[in-house]
Formats: sequence, structure tokens, C-alpha cells
Amino acid sequence: MPPVRFDEFMDEALYGASGFYVGGARPAARGGDFATSPELGTLFARCVAGYLDRTWDELGQPDPFVVVEGGAGRGTLCRDVLAHVETCSHALQYVMVERVDWQRDEALARIADVGMSECAVAAPDLPAGPLVGVVLANELLDNLPFRLLEHSETDWQEVHVERAGREREVLRDAPADAAAMAEAVAPGVALSTRVPLQLKAAVWVRRALRSLERGRLLTFDYGVRRTAELAQRPQSEWLRTYWSQQRGHDPLGAPGTADITCDVAFDQLPPGATLSTQAEWLAAAGIGSMTADARALWQRKRSKPTAEALAARALLDEAAALTDPDGMGAFWAAEWRVG
Repeated sequence: MPPVRFDEFMDEALYGASGFYVGGARPAARGGDFATSPELGTLFARCVAGYLDRTWDELGQPDPFVVVEGGAGRGTLCRDVLAHVETCSHALQYVMVERVDWQRDEALARIADVGMSECAVAAPDLPAGPLVGVVLANELLDNLPFRLLEHSETDWQEVHVERAGREREVLRDAPADAAAMAEAVAPGVALSTRVPLQLKAAVWVRRALRSLERGRLLTFDYGVRRTAELAQRPQSEWLRTYWSQQRGHDPLGAPGTADITCDVAFDQLPPGATLSTQAEWLAAAGIGSMTADARALWQRKRSKPTAEALAARALLDEAAALTDPDGMGAFWAAEWRVG
């Protein structure tokens, strides 16, 4: 079998017949392979729900008001958003987009369990539109397969994966268009420098924007403003794997058993986004006021905590994790506005 490009290898490792997501791994869950913001509790979803209420007003209170979540997984964010939206609830139509069949089925079952089936549907791909509303994605772009290029003495070479017995890297001359893109986003880098080309992420953002007649695209992800920032760091810092809460660095090791992700280079995505850190976005969304009562209760009862005080402390811990400047708080919130 001839070597395949890294993005093709990654797609198979994640979504092939024996891929990480298809094979029943437990991504984005407490106690699973990794946890995301919606899985820590309901605070993140409450902030998103408030954002949706405000956006509905800004767009003139459309009915229907369509919210599309890319990479919806097991439906946790959808379930908790539907439980906390207020003014837009009667107009809201929520579409959970999830590529993996079993996760899509589980998401629909979870929504049915809380009696919200009439508000939400699931689909394997983005709707074509045109729609008025919001497209959301939390930690999706980092997971879309990317190409991997290395700067050599002559030009750029592209990483391929040979799968004869054991996976190993093979470098081949990069096509002219890929080499030109790498040079444009990471000019003048040292020899052996590697950069990701996140073409599938860029395509996903373009499709999401095209689906909107009027509305917002809001994504949350770890990453950098410019690809050049990644070029200054070793690959092991920005290309990583996750399995059973453990972080690794070898994407070729036992493909199908671990998640493969990459810091998102936002300069490779369509222009026009407003960037803020997740901590800044959550602060603007009112996470401080949502936790004010819990903070006051904990201060009063911390010396002799009651069950209610311990619940308040758990809420404060959740808020701290979401806004941690050395963790999730440093993720980027990117918002595009259409119309």
C-alpha cells in the first residue's frame, strides 16, 4: 500500500472503521479520554444560552431561530443550552451535527430523556442553509484532519505515512500550492521546521458562514493567532494525542486508540473573526454574576461547610477550570458576523 498524506491517515485513524471515534471511545466526557467545557457542568452552556438569547434579539427575534452545533458529540451542550435559554426558547430549532453514527444516536436519546425532542434534530453534516441563527463549535476545528509540512534545504516537503506493518513517516516533495501556502503562513523558518496546513478547518468555517443568511458563527478552541507561532515551537507541543486522560505526542502510535488534535492557527481560517480568550468571553457572558451567590455562600460557610456550601464550591471550581489562564481559559473564542 503506497504512503498516504498525514491528513488522510488522521481521518482514517479517527473516523475509519476502526477509528478512535467510531470504535466506541469515550471522548469529551468526565472519566473518558478527555473532557471539554460543556462536560465540566452547566456553566458553559448557561453562558452560551445567554449569548443565544442576546443574539436572537440582535437579529430581530427571527422565528425560526436556528442553532447549528458542529461536532455535537453525545449532545451534552445541546441538552444544557435547551434547559437554560429563555427569550428565544419558543423560536429555537437546534441541529446537532455529528459525523459518528453512535454518538448521534446517543445524543438524540439524551435529548429525548429530558423531553426536548421537539426542539432538536441530529444530522451527519452541516445544513446547506440559508438560515438565520447561530452556528456553534466547541473544540471541533482542532480535530479536523490537517496536512503536515516540513521545511527542507530545497523547499517544503509533505509528511506521508507508510502503513506496511508499522506506521512510519515518509517525506515527499510538497505540491506547489501546499508549499506556497506553507511559505505564506510561515515565511523564512529554519530547516526542519514543521507547520500544519488546516485546510479542512478553513473549509468547514467557509461552509458554516455560507449557510448563514444572517447570524453568527462562534467557535471555541485552543490555538494561536498566527501559524508562525507554531513554527517557533517543536511539533510535540502543538500536535498531540489524548487517551484515557493522558496526553501523548506520537500520532502514529497505535492509530485508532487515541485522539489526534492540533492547535488551531486562526490566520489560516477565513478573515473577519473577533478573537477573545475563553476567559474573556465567559466574563462578558456573565459567568461572574452566575457564580456570585455561590461565592458568597462559600465564604459564609467554608469553615463548617454544609451540603449546599459544598455544591457552591463545586460551582466555583467549575468556573475556575473554565477560565483558567493556563488551561481552558486560554482557549480562543472566535466570532464571525454575517449580515
